[in-house]
Amino acid sequence: MLNSILEKRFVNNDGLSSVVLEISSEEYNKFYDEYNNEIASEIISEYLEKKDDDGIPADVQIQYDKNDNMVRIFADIHYLGNDHTYYGRY
Repeated sequence: MLNSILEKRFVNNDGLSSVVLEISSEEYNKFYDEYNNEIASEIISEYLEKKDDDGIPADVQIQYDKNDNMVRIFADIHYLGNDHTYYGRY
């Protein structure tokens, strides 16, 4: 499923990064049968790890849009003050 995600990033005037991950509901439902923020947190953490992204997600929320058949995961991504994240590959 991680290969089927469309990512949109934004940076506000204060330098805070935000991300929206979009997944078709058909693809999402192959793996999950409910929509909740705990699952969304797992997905975004796995996605960032796959991308070797050192950001730490916060305020993660999920939204299911049945009209567009799309699942959207919204999160703020914190970079400042983070240590480099090693994902066990080195």
